Amino acid sequence: MGLASVVRGAVATANRVTKDLQSTVSHQSAMSTPSSKGVIAYGAAVSRRALVDWKQKVMRTSNGQEVTTRASVTFLEPVAVTLLDVIILPDGTTGPILDVGGFVDASTGRPYLMEVWLG
Repeated sequence: MGLASVVRGAVATANRVTKDLQSTVSHQSAMSTPSSKGVIAYGAAVSRRALVDWKQKVMRTSNGQEVTTRASVTFLEPVAVTLLDVIILPDGTTGPILDVGGFVDASTGRPYLMEVWLG
């Protein structure tokens, strides 16, 4: 058993034992890049379970700008999220996706878990 297998198992265990802590969020994937008018086409909303942490912190975006986050959303199942997607929190609010991250599983090409920071 390799370390990747151990990490997969640990994330699966974390997902299972935190089910009652996870909230339902809505995720809409961007189906296009912004048009010349800034319009983005989105897919249908999908309900997903995630850990939602209402926590403000200052972070630096990829272009070097300092912004304040208002929540982080952690998906403990493989899911692809981009900066153009939309995440709607349990209270119905949303904000721009400021950053996404996750340690990538070499066998699937997807993160073991996905962290998303909302502004």
